[in-house]
Amino acid sequence: MRKIKHSKFKNTGFLFELLTRQVTLEIINGSEEKAKGIIKEFYGKGTEMSKELRLFNLLINEKYNSEAKAEKFIDAILEAHTKIDYKSLQREKYNLVKSIKENFEIKHFLSSPVTNYKILASIHKLFEGKKNDVLDVKDVFDSKLTLVEHISSNSPKLKEKEDKLVEEYRKQEKDLRLLTYKILVETFNKKYTSLNSEQKSLLREYINNVNNTSKFNEYFEKELIKTITSLHELYKGMKDKITKIKLRETINVLKKQKIGKKITDEQVSALMMSYELIKEINNVNGKKS
Repeated sequence: MRKIKHSKFKNTGFLFELLTRQVTLEIINGSEEKAKGIIKEFYGKGTEMSKELRLFNLLINEKYNSEAKAEKFIDAILEAHTKIDYKSLQREKYNLVKSIKENFEIKHFLSSPVTNYKILASIHKLFEGKKNDVLDVKDVFDSKLTLVEHISSNSPKLKEKEDKLVEEYRKQEKDLRLLTYKILVETFNKKYTSLNSEQKSLLREYINNVNNTSKFNEYFEKELIKTITSLHELYKGMKDKITKIKLRETINVLKKQKIGKKITDEQVSALMMSYELIKEINNVNGKKS
């Protein structure tokens, strides 16, 4: 029995993730929004790809408290997938890939990191397995097992991850959580209009070079040193005691940052929030002067 070959070009969910990332880059760079137009054309209402994407999203986002329920849910999704017009779906995917190749440098486009790649690949394999009879049973089983573990909220791995996230969130001070929320939600919803050049540059470098760890590490380390220096200068001239305490705490947090093989999301967030603190202090000083 032959194995299911995972093809990035045929994976509806994977291509959608890359296109949404490209939309983010186009917004940050202020360039022509090509990806947005492609998404509207191929993932718009009524297309077979939009129907398949909805099934992808259900398998990614839904959670159940037992593996038995998760398995039944997967079976229901697979049954729903058989209702999609497969020939039309294949034609849409062909035209989508053609459009992507015409608008982007394909090697660079495909190199963007997708954190849930394993889940997306497993979903694609199950959908393909449902359409074909002569396939490797173990390959299909492994893909289904991956999804069962992902969907089951009582999965040990998921529970452990959730517990760590909750614990880390609790450790953060209230004003730090609010600032994080402000940056990650409000400014993103406003298409980055309130981010300054340093924040936009950090996001751009992070998105473009997350696979090229050495290049991004060099950039991050340089920005880290520059930011610590700026915070020190603000600290020296600061008269407000409360703000001085926050500056000192922020400097201490940044000084503890270790540049390892890969910069973590938490480190990027810490630098983003430091930029935000500097920006707010400069805004206040600007109003006073």
